[in-house]
Amino acid sequence: MNAFRALTLSSLATSTTTAITTTPTFKLNNGVVMPAMLWGSGGATQENATSTAPAVRDALNSGFKGIDCANHYHNQEGVAKGIEMSQLERSDLFLATKIEPCGNSRITPLYEGHCYNESLQAFDQNLKQLNTTMVDLTLLHSPPCVLNSTWADPQCMWPDQPDAVYPQHCDCSRKEPCDMMKQQWAALELRYKQGKTRAIGVSNFCKPCLECIAEIATVVPAVNQLQFHIGMPGEDPGGLLSYSNSKGILVQAYSPNGGDQHAALLHAPEMVNIAAHHNVSTSAVCLKWVWMLGHALATSTTNIDYMKEDVAVSESTWKLTENEMIVLRTLNVAPDDPVKSMCLLE
Repeated sequence: MNAFRALTLSSLATSTTTAITTTPTFKLNNGVVMPAMLWGSGGATQENATSTAPAVRDALNSGFKGIDCANHYHNQEGVAKGIEMSQLERSDLFLATKIEPCGNSRITPLYEGHCYNESLQAFDQNLKQLNTTMVDLTLLHSPPCVLNSTWADPQCMWPDQPDAVYPQHCDCSRKEPCDMMKQQWAALELRYKQGKTRAIGVSNFCKPCLECIAEIATVVPAVNQLQFHIGMPGEDPGGLLSYSNSKGILVQAYSPNGGDQHAALLHAPEMVNIAAHHNVSTSAVCLKWVWMLGHALATSTTNIDYMKEDVAVSESTWKLTENEMIVLRTLNVAPDDPVKSMCLLE
């Protein structure tokens, strides 16, 4: 039986909208409660564990209840140090991490068990780096990049990346990448069943990738983290958000302020007018829009004032009007579509 078909929209969590002092949360499809907004340790702190620690401390002291990190960011020791500096109890913190797609060392990973074993090792390395025996959420960071079943082609890498976390090419309907993802998912399921992670999910997975792992999954992904913001085509690029929701998989948006197009988005006249109407920043409008569509968030900043502003938005009760939601849905100032480019959608 396809495990994904057992879930319906009723299994999807809904966020709380209570008093200003209440941190909103989502209940994942296995019952685990996750903060509606996590602070991302990538971005400005990526590959710099020294600068990461004070940023993590500031984020937690500003009111963030969860940290989003990854093996790929090369700074998880700094995350652990920042948690220690914050003096928060581990039980009061939601900690999410990710493991890289199989084969980031450019080997040809298409032999039996390689991706499975590599993923188990990567998971254990995350726990060691984070100085913990258990995390709350573990994601597969992205599908693998496979061109002619080899890693020799440099197009498998973004020019500024030392490994292949963000593949330029991935056709999940092909046997090779699908077999690799199945091995990786099986490894995550093992660590989940061992109690070393309270939930498991994926990141940057399009529909064919989700369908691939569904063929062997005994645990439905709890989260699909992907880039989503105002300015992308409509409220459901590639049909991916509605597909994830229909399977009980919570969508978590990263780069909610527009990613590489953030300057154009945040200064668009429509954004400025709506922000002025609510006496908030245009960044606050971006976050509120994503929440009102029913999705979780991961946002990243090292500016403590922006951290406090993000937390205030998550705890506030003001809402965008129906007309404002329509205006923002049709805004075309940041039309990049990473869902389409990453998943090779037509």
